[in-house]
Amino acid sequence: MAKTSRVPEPALECVAARKRYGDRTALADATFSCPAGAVTALIGPNGAGKSTFFRSAAGLITLDAGRILVNGHEAGSPPAQRGTSLMPEQPDLYPGVSVWEHIVFVALLYKLERWRPAAGQLLDRFGLADRRDTLSHELSQGMRRRLALVMAMLRGAEMLLLDEPFNGLDPRNSAELRALVRELALDGAGVLVATHILGDVVRLADRVVILVSGRVIAQGTLAELREQAGLPAEADLERTYLALTDTHALTRLEDAS
Repeated sequence: MAKTSRVPEPALECVAARKRYGDRTALADATFSCPAGAVTALIGPNGAGKSTFFRSAAGLITLDAGRILVNGHEAGSPPAQRGTSLMPEQPDLYPGVSVWEHIVFVALLYKLERWRPAAGQLLDRFGLADRRDTLSHELSQGMRRRLALVMAMLRGAEMLLLDEPFNGLDPRNSAELRALVRELALDGAGVLVATHILGDVVRLADRVVILVSGRVIAQGTLAELREQAGLPAEADLERTYLALTDTHALTRLEDAS
């Protein structure tokens, strides 16, 4: 896991976010931040509230209480939506539409100016320059995710929300995608990655946020998480995650008794 000497300014701030669906609580006073120029991993069990948070941050659904700020703008506001890009687990690409046509669509939709040189550079950087005329349904899963990232970067997204980006990728494609995500962070973007693959978290993330039952139970660097769990320096992320989530489960049981 990469180490930083200080936490940069946040690209995204989540403050006491609450969201319920009927009797089910998806987010319960969730509070955390994602620094600009860094990769933050959001991890937790199925049903923890990760997808609800992503949709809220992208402005697709509205919180019941609390707020999410993207570069100081309320999630869902025009400035926040312009600066945020959500890449779902299955990228939203149009079958029968070529790689280049997807790029043109983004340029027209966001009324971009002088976008062609940047588009060419991004396609080359993401290894898609020779796939300009390939239809999206003919791309591999890894290439589809690369195209989704190109579309996000072309419109100048400053906060990238990546939902399970490594699912279904072979080791080579996973390594290539991790390298691209790191490059985006080094260029100054804030990146939030939701994943169940703890090995990718260790290799990629600067910080980790653990979400359980809609609540943030721990956040920080791996060293800080170990300290919170009371574990020695050699403890890996899996052991740390299990210790923190087990402690949380025990606390909830004690509170309920």
